[in-house]
Amino acid sequence: MPDFSELASYLKAQIDLDEDQLYSDEPWTWSLQPPQPVVNFTPPKSAPSVPSFRSSAPSFTPAAPKPRPVYTQTAKIVIPESAKSAVPSAYESAKNLEEFYSLVAAEKLYAKTPFVKGEGNLDKPRLLLVLYSPLPKYLENGYAKSDVGEMVSRMFGSLNVKPEEIGVTYFCKKQVSRTVLPQVALVFKKMLEKEVSLIAPQTVIFFGDKLLKQALSQTNVKVVDFGGKPLEFAKTQATALIDPEEMLTNRQLKLVTWKIQIPKCGFFG
Repeated sequence: MPDFSELASYLKAQIDLDEDQLYSDEPWTWSLQPPQPVVNFTPPKSAPSVPSFRSSAPSFTPAAPKPRPVYTQTAKIVIPESAKSAVPSAYESAKNLEEFYSLVAAEKLYAKTPFVKGEGNLDKPRLLLVLYSPLPKYLENGYAKSDVGEMVSRMFGSLNVKPEEIGVTYFCKKQVSRTVLPQVALVFKKMLEKEVSLIAPQTVIFFGDKLLKQALSQTNVKVVDFGGKPLEFAKTQATALIDPEEMLTNRQLKLVTWKIQIPKCGFFG
């Protein structure tokens, strides 16, 4: 039976595209598997002698066995690991942030969905905070004025980072109900790299396990243990911290962020 598990996983990613057509930047390739060894049956040249008996019944000679059918393994579809394209996407040539947002909003990934831009200081800020995706409460009056945004502002204010020195953006710039599949995350990561290069922040802060895995490619660790380690993203110093939504309801996680992860990164003197 052919193995279509990789194809099934790839097609599931199309659910995130909100389109009635497949989104594929490079063709599938076919990888032929070697055929199974075939055992050829050769009947013996002569049958063993048996005693002869005189009989009036007609003689019977058994027919030679039919050769067994030969089966070969079906070719397996190989799905590309990335969504890289030989032809650059339009947003890659953007010269400024407004042009970038305009071109990204036109991508198939954001078709038929409200597109959410970044907010706050997006021109060489001291900090650029990256959240996975916008929650409805962030869209009411902006992230900075939400309960969690105010908490984050106070936290960084204690580190002498003023609110006007902070920008906020989203890895997935639309509301989503679940973590996007790896093929889609690769596209979002590429878009974010371009966005960071245009914003040119001093430091990028990623919040939560989903971003640690999909944006920073740290797949086998948890942010509660790994958070605060100095990293690099789009040629900019970066680190990951615990999701503020979790800190908001768990004081212990807030203490881990403040007492362990922030000193660990060394970005705040």
